[in-house]
Amino acid sequence: MEKSKKNVIKRILIFGVMFLLAGGIALAGSYMYQPGTDMLIRNTVMALAGTGIVIYAYLLSEVLGLFCTRKNGRTGKFAVVYLGSLLAAVFFPCLPVTGWPFLVLFVLLGVFSNCITGMAAGSVCLLLAVNFTGGDVAVFWLYFISGLAGILMFSNLNDDFLVGMPVIVSLLVLVLCLTANVVLFSKDPLAVSQFTIPAMNLMICCILLLVILKAFSTSVIHKDREKYMEINDPECPLLVQLKDMSKEEYYHAVHTAYLGDRIARRLQLDDAAVKACGYYHRIGKLKGENTWENVAAICDEYHFPVNTKRILKEYVDGTEKVVSKETIVVLFSDCIVSSILYLFEKDPKAQLNYKQLIDTVFRKKLETDELWCNEISLAQLSEMKKIFVEEKLYYDFLR
Repeated sequence: MEKSKKNVIKRILIFGVMFLLAGGIALAGSYMYQPGTDMLIRNTVMALAGTGIVIYAYLLSEVLGLFCTRKNGRTGKFAVVYLGSLLAAVFFPCLPVTGWPFLVLFVLLGVFSNCITGMAAGSVCLLLAVNFTGGDVAVFWLYFISGLAGILMFSNLNDDFLVGMPVIVSLLVLVLCLTANVVLFSKDPLAVSQFTIPAMNLMICCILLLVILKAFSTSVIHKDREKYMEINDPECPLLVQLKDMSKEEYYHAVHTAYLGDRIARRLQLDDAAVKACGYYHRIGKLKGENTWENVAAICDEYHFPVNTKRILKEYVDGTEKVVSKETIVVLFSDCIVSSILYLFEKDPKAQLNYKQLIDTVFRKKLETDELWCNEISLAQLSEMKKIFVEEKLYYDFLR
């Protein structure tokens, strides 16, 4: 509870600082381009109002689960990206209009939040830059439409992080917008020189997009990849300790991790986190009882990824409600492995009806209130049961 309260206070401070600095950036930019009192007030008020909308959109997106990726805890990063984008927008008017790399800002703001928040944040930055150049509506439309296309193209990023086609489509839309709004309305005779700055804009946008997306992939999408490779290795020192303590617990963990991983991949969930939770859902026994306090201490000691720790808390802590799909996958995987191991322990030569056993486990779980108010759908539960039945040849390894 105390930690949750600290997180709330931290987020309030982040958004408070973000709000105030946004007003300061708009005020400083207005002194550079439009030093009149009325312009200073207008630009500052509009930037503050726009930033307030951005903050609301970000919080609303969190509540509704509308973020582009499953990764959480990016409030600070988004605030830095937004303020950096606002600062860049102040200096864009120093460049020719056809050379503004607003596509990059829109995409950057979108991937660190979602479509709604990114569009709102990008629009505030664009509006500020357009105001500083005299308020040309055509310029606003040019970069708003191309930026919106960029956000939409990158709105469905996942762990595969396939960005080739989104980059190409985004740049093509920018080309069309530049041609329709700038080149066609040029008063000078058509010449190659007219395309020089737009071409440089495209080249810079392409390079920056690739660099930024690579950095985003490393710092957010695949931030925990190396850690998962370490802890999801059956020969990980922590699992070796578990094996030395109890081979039964070790092999129970291995079987649970295998089934959980298979199901999570088929249901397109966070398979690395599910696999880790399959391995470590009983790791607290290394310190005595498998309590959440013991599990949490081990998670902190070995620096487990945040999502893995969250799932383990839901599963191990009796006071937590099972909500996430990943936790439910671990729950059923553990139950089925436990049931099969128990029956084989009673009779190693038993010929089990795995389909009937799986049906029984699902029926008993669904009869309780354990799965109420969770994120998983009936279709996913049905698919999960189907996958368990398909693995019947594997269950003989549990003998």
